[in-house]
Amino acid sequence: MWNPGWDDVFSAKDWGKYPPEELVRFIGRTYFGAPDRKAVKFLEIGCGAGANMVFLAGEGFDATGLDGSRVGLDRAAERLAERGLAARLDQGDAMELPYADASFDCVLDIECIYANTLADSRRIVAEAHRVLKPGGLLFSKAFMTGTSGEATGRRMEGEPNTFLEIPDGPFNKGYGLIRLTAEEEIPGLYGVFPDIALDYVIRTDRNRTREVREWLITCRK
Repeated sequence: MWNPGWDDVFSAKDWGKYPPEELVRFIGRTYFGAPDRKAVKFLEIGCGAGANMVFLAGEGFDATGLDGSRVGLDRAAERLAERGLAARLDQGDAMELPYADASFDCVLDIECIYANTLADSRRIVAEAHRVLKPGGLLFSKAFMTGTSGEATGRRMEGEPNTFLEIPDGPFNKGYGLIRLTAEEEIPGLYGVFPDIALDYVIRTDRNRTREVREWLITCRK
């Protein structure tokens, strides 16, 4: 469930200018060869201030972004307009996507699903599956167990890898839940998809005082 703390983030921080390298690589490998890019329909859940919307629209794809934050969506609209680009931006809940079945070729989750309980995360994944066309892809970037701060984070009762806050890690306060994903949890979380491929990235931060671990999960309907 979306947390209103993100309004404060998008108001106070100049985020949402650049897409992550892993997303650019995924899009390049998978879709740059499309004969008609405008015919390739993307949905990003948790699009925030629009970094990925700007990237997708700039590359000629049909891009739709959904977020709970009106502040983030307004910032995304500004950034698209500054570049003369167009994308659809909707305010809504990723657990109840306002789109018809089989509407999109690809759904993107760039660290949106992780900010939910396991039950809510499964609902979001199921909704992503529903709105994807047959053969469509979900690309999900999610924080892994082993990320710095896990040992000292304040845990939520009933879920082994869900935290109310992780003050010693790479996360800021006020965004809501933080759920780290263990490899053994992935089949249960993404299992509505018959085809799941896993990669990951591990990097250090703050002069190697923190380690950030992230899954790159690609699921085909």
